[in-house]
Amino acid sequence: MNSIIFRYLLKNFVVVFIAALAALAFVVMLFDMIDLLRASAKREHVAFTSILLLTLLKLPQTIQLILPFIVLLAGLIFGLKMSRTSELVVMRSVGLSVWNLILPVISSVFLLGVVVVTIFNPFSSLMAERYARLSERVGMTYSSPFSWTEDGLWLREVRPDNTTMVLRANRIRNDGRQVFFSNPSVFELSAEGTLLSQTEGKSGVLQSNAFVIRNAFVIYPDQESGALEPEQSFQTDLDLEKILEKFDDPNTMSFWRFPRFIGFLKEAGFATNIHEMYFHELLAMPIVLVAMVLVAIAFALPQTTRQGHVLARAIGCLACGFFLYFSLRVTGALGISNGLPMALAAFGPAVIGIFLSLTALLHFEDG
Repeated sequence: MNSIIFRYLLKNFVVVFIAALAALAFVVMLFDMIDLLRASAKREHVAFTSILLLTLLKLPQTIQLILPFIVLLAGLIFGLKMSRTSELVVMRSVGLSVWNLILPVISSVFLLGVVVVTIFNPFSSLMAERYARLSERVGMTYSSPFSWTEDGLWLREVRPDNTTMVLRANRIRNDGRQVFFSNPSVFELSAEGTLLSQTEGKSGVLQSNAFVIRNAFVIYPDQESGALEPEQSFQTDLDLEKILEKFDDPNTMSFWRFPRFIGFLKEAGFATNIHEMYFHELLAMPIVLVAMVLVAIAFALPQTTRQGHVLARAIGCLACGFFLYFSLRVTGALGISNGLPMALAAFGPAVIGIFLSLTALLHFEDG
């Protein structure tokens, strides 16, 4: 294929994609800002600059969510433009097949999917964390008391007397009734944030309304040496159910952290189906985007000058795109419930969509 034509088609599609991305991102930002303004009306002293910043911080994660529809819309507009301006007829008259015409689009969309998964997803996860912190600081939401890093699990709880307990553990283990912690550290902070005590131990257990460290070494800032206690107990409202609820949300985690975090959950005895399914869906993102753009092109390329036919094809394209997205959600739910293998659940609908679209394009090429 001529490199000039390849670059020309690639440039046209990229321009259309950027325009579709900008338009949908603006609409999403507008609706998000309206929702945040409504929520802020119930709070006092929430500045408009904070609302605007929250909207911008939330945007990357929303773009990742609607990206298949952006690609679908861009592919539809690109294909209709090629068909309506007779560029398709001219290119085919010089011996170019439909496969030559869609190669730049497929290549760029697949590369886009790889970039989204490996680079944009970690960025959107970082922005989601900053969104949560800013939202808590301005009083819009309350942050989760749980966080996970490569160093282990961190739990934070504010008590009724405004003191704070921060718990860190290298590993945890769940037997269905209690949660056991390996090498726990508990930091008690005053309402002003100053350290009241630090407790270290080799093992701890989360019991009913209490976290207990056995053979604990307690350090107080106003004492020169610590004290060894047979058992140290801390009152808490944390329980197994709350920990499980936190681990059910994989949306704010970076793609690169999933393998280690899934291993951490398996070692702790927690279910990993939701996280493994989400990880497979991220891996399938490039294939899903290719399927979406092929669906759009299959509907857009056949040439017609009648306005009604163009509208019917556009509606059919959007309907098939939504059906493909809905199928991915259904198979994803089946994958989480072990009704389907996770790889099949994540890749299956997209692969079927690709083959059906290629069949339609083959018919168009031969017809």
